[in-house]
Amino acid sequence: MLSFFKKNDPYRIVGLILILLITRVVFFLFFNEGLWALDVNESNLLETNTLHSGPLANLLFVGLASLNSQFVDAFLAGILILLNGIQLNSIFIRNASLQESTHVPAAIYVILLSASESFYHLSPELVGSSFLLIALNYVFYHIKYRGTEENILSTGFTIGLAGLCYYPFVWVFLMVLTIYLLYSGTITRRYFLLAWGFFLPLLITWLIFFLLDRGGDFLDTLFIEPFNYQVLGSLLNESVIVYGFTLLLSLIAAIQHFSGQGMTNHQILVQKAMSWVGFFGLLVIAVFGTEQLTSLVLIIPAMAYFVTKLLSDLSKKYLAELLFIGLFGIAIATMVLGY
Repeated sequence: MLSFFKKNDPYRIVGLILILLITRVVFFLFFNEGLWALDVNESNLLETNTLHSGPLANLLFVGLASLNSQFVDAFLAGILILLNGIQLNSIFIRNASLQESTHVPAAIYVILLSASESFYHLSPELVGSSFLLIALNYVFYHIKYRGTEENILSTGFTIGLAGLCYYPFVWVFLMVLTIYLLYSGTITRRYFLLAWGFFLPLLITWLIFFLLDRGGDFLDTLFIEPFNYQVLGSLLNESVIVYGFTLLLSLIAAIQHFSGQGMTNHQILVQKAMSWVGFFGLLVIAVFGTEQLTSLVLIIPAMAYFVTKLLSDLSKKYLAELLFIGLFGIAIATMVLGY
């Protein structure tokens, strides 16, 4: 199974589709309790019972609610996960972030987002994570090539869009700022461009609500939701077997490659940047985690990166194969035991 995804061949995407189909068919045939409903308020995009959900995600859910179809919801979530996995994989290949150009990171990403029902439907976190992956692509490009001002502006803009989907994602701005300060040598003027790009979508959204005589309500929500924390929430009550196991593997890989031996300078910078992604991902889980597992979307790309490094470094290939198959098996077990 691992050897299939180790080839840098676009047709490996078929394997990603099969993983999505198998896990979702198994779930909806045998474990789905049929309790599905979209929590939307068509007259007020700022009011929802979905914690931390932003107006951009709420607008999408209003459109989805008009279709009133669980199948469409699950289908769109699966497509989004597939596209995110492909995007993450292309980021690593384009930046030569790993020793090998493979589809293993995408496979691990898809597997981890198939281990819980929380990811079988669209959520603010899942929608916002798409913008974060686009921002991550801009970040790596800037680290490698000292990108243009348009690149810096686009990085801030996509983070702002992610925050409009899921309010806690506005803190990712601090993560990117940290990465740029430590590893990019960015000139001072471009930090102002980054900030302007970040605030621009928030400003545009405020203007829209202002014209609707709801500008004050939007600002109240914007300044309250990113600070509306619930430390550890009830996330630890969920079945998180596969995620704890993958996090352990990621930590082992991070420790093994701490010195950067055998890596290019850019690969070392990418590893450091992904370490920050993982750290901020843990903070999001700890501070904003709820009974849903969707808050894991920020740390999962980092886990996919480090587990791929661990698998590629194993001298005995059959051990890597068994570990990968075991990860997939544990993902299925997590889905079954959790629900």
